[in-house]
Amino acid sequence: MKALFSCLPFIFLLKSAFGFGSMGPISAAFGDSGFFCAIDASGKQQVICWGNKTNSSSPSSPSSLPISLPPMVALTGGGGFLCGILANTSQAYCFDSTGSASSDLVPSVFKSNYYSHIAAGRSHVCALRSLYYSQSDLGTVDCWDIIRKSNSTRLTSRQSNLFYDQYISTLIFNNLVSGDGFSCGSVSDVGGLACWGPNSSKLEVPGAPESFHSLTSGIDSVCGVSEVSKKLKCWGANDSFGTLPDGIPFVSLAAGDRHFCGIREDNHGIECWGNYNSSSLIPKGSGFLAIASSDFVTCGIRESDLVLDCWFTNVSSKFNYDPPLELCSPGLCTPGSCGEGRFSFNASLLNEPDLTSLCVRTDLRICSPCGLNCSQGFFTSSPCTKNADRVCTPCSLCQNSSCWDICSLPPSSSSPHRRLQWRVLALIIGSSLAGFSFIIISFCSISRLNATKERKGKRGGDQESDASRDNHLLLFSGTQPFPGAAQVFSAFRA
Repeated sequence: MKALFSCLPFIFLLKSAFGFGSMGPISAAFGDSGFFCAIDASGKQQVICWGNKTNSSSPSSPSSLPISLPPMVALTGGGGFLCGILANTSQAYCFDSTGSASSDLVPSVFKSNYYSHIAAGRSHVCALRSLYYSQSDLGTVDCWDIIRKSNSTRLTSRQSNLFYDQYISTLIFNNLVSGDGFSCGSVSDVGGLACWGPNSSKLEVPGAPESFHSLTSGIDSVCGVSEVSKKLKCWGANDSFGTLPDGIPFVSLAAGDRHFCGIREDNHGIECWGNYNSSSLIPKGSGFLAIASSDFVTCGIRESDLVLDCWFTNVSSKFNYDPPLELCSPGLCTPGSCGEGRFSFNASLLNEPDLTSLCVRTDLRICSPCGLNCSQGFFTSSPCTKNADRVCTPCSLCQNSSCWDICSLPPSSSSPHRRLQWRVLALIIGSSLAGFSFIIISFCSISRLNATKERKGKRGGDQESDASRDNHLLLFSGTQPFPGAAQVFSAFRA
């Protein structure tokens, strides 16, 4: 086993992968008896589960499973069963679709141990010994098998011999993922990833000491995002992942039977690859904060309202998963600060007066990755802060030039606000032209009136001069006779 470990890659992992074999606020059990579970957003961290309505006796019956489960801080799914870490005690708890207390699938030898991380594979579980609420989640690993009772559909558990190795038991891990016959963990003291189990060599992971985050495992494959280049890389059975999406950084991954899906770093949208139907109705209108996959179905928690949404990766699938209408936790409750590029989820956004935290312990917080931009048809109206993610607003509400380019709104856009802007501008210009025209017309009218008055005044002055001259001439027409001269009256002719 030491020889096997020496050729394994060195990979650093973060708690940001929610899928088969990894841990998150939502997870799924595989197989014909598969089902989904998620942690609610009530602040009590209750677990809600829903199954395949196709198997129900009545198509109209609710998909929620009548499972009574204790509060949990994290979930992970395997073949027909789920496991979690109890919110109050930090102990492991595993269950099948019946959810009864008698179905607890943790061997008695491990029941009293504290665990900080847990990862369910197809028929086994591995967990890290450490208190979940401590600042350090480092620990050694315990593994147990989940087996089916002979001639029965019931499951049981036992301490694993297939996944025990003396060398692996001496290593300190800080994260785990599991698949079909293998588990991998991030080694804290020497760095890198150590994989073990009967099928671990089939992964054929290269030996380069590259760091990865958002790593998740399928049944026979593993995918991860490079910490440095942010490129997506996958190992194992090629038919599980096929052609990888190029140039798209992801913040979270989930694996199904023969497909993978991821949450984009930029707008938190969903991209899927592998053996899946490209015509599947993958949601495009809203971003997601957490996703999980079963064989042919993927469900996620929407970032806009924390509501569950599910879609098929195979449109011909006979399965019918209809999630309950309940708000779910957007992430895992963890101690410490969130760090750069992440924000602490604010419970007050849910508008519940008595809800101050989504975690049972108030000293914990949910740290989620910041979105860089928004989906098509939306623009970023407020950037991400330490207490809130960026705010995406519909382009129909774009009100200034800062969002015109993002929303692809040309000056001739027919949006109501732009039409109002053009109407106001036209009114201003029209009013200005009307006012200027009024001034010109008034000036011309006044000038013409003054000219008319001047002409009339001049004509009146001429008439007065003529009358004065006539009177003057008439005055001298009848002249005073000189003494001794006859007085003569004659008419004056001009």
